Amino acid sequence: MDLRRRKGYWYLPGLSYDLAFGRMFRGLRERVARTIEDEGLYPWLDVCCGTGDQFRSIAGRPVFGLDLSFGFVRYAAARAPAVPFLCGDAARMPFKNGSVRAVTISFGLHDKSPEVRSGILTEARRVLGSGGKLIAVDFENPWNAGSKVGMLFVRAVERLARGEHYQNGREFLKAGGLRAFLSGNGFVEVSRYNVATGSLGIVVARPL
Repeated sequence: MDLRRRKGYWYLPGLSYDLAFGRMFRGLRERVARTIEDEGLYPWLDVCCGTGDQFRSIAGRPVFGLDLSFGFVRYAAARAPAVPFLCGDAARMPFKNGSVRAVTISFGLHDKSPEVRSGILTEARRVLGSGGKLIAVDFENPWNAGSKVGMLFVRAVERLARGEHYQNGREFLKAGGLRAFLSGNGFVEVSRYNVATGSLGIVVARPL
């Protein structure tokens, strides 16, 4: 392993995130990957990709990761060296119109400002080709007893983030959560899988 990759491999924020959430999110990552594979939605772009964990078990497929943090991009590339990871703004994606068939974003909407969130979906519509789909994973307002308990956990974790992340997350839920955000920004749900323990939805949507 060369020095540059070694530095990325041991990036502390990436290691900390994987340690805290890697096992917890494994089922979500697998469900997203199955959706892509079952429908053959390649090329696949994962935006706000963070540690790149979504792609570590993917081999020989046209996939790309995009994140604004150079540190996380370098960490992701070190952990999944066969995958191209790019440092860039999800609200200004460096991809051509209609160049991908799937855009995924997991927990990358609620923490952004309303303007940035909307910009991400505008860009997702632009880069999605004919028949392309958006797969989004993010929080919903509780809908039953189990999801109310799940939301207590979510709020405890989100409070640790503090600052704009926490305030934007509160605003996201007050505005109706993932369901309302997608429908208000030019996407219609094709399918959904709700996870009560995290008060979240995994939503497959297409542009209107």
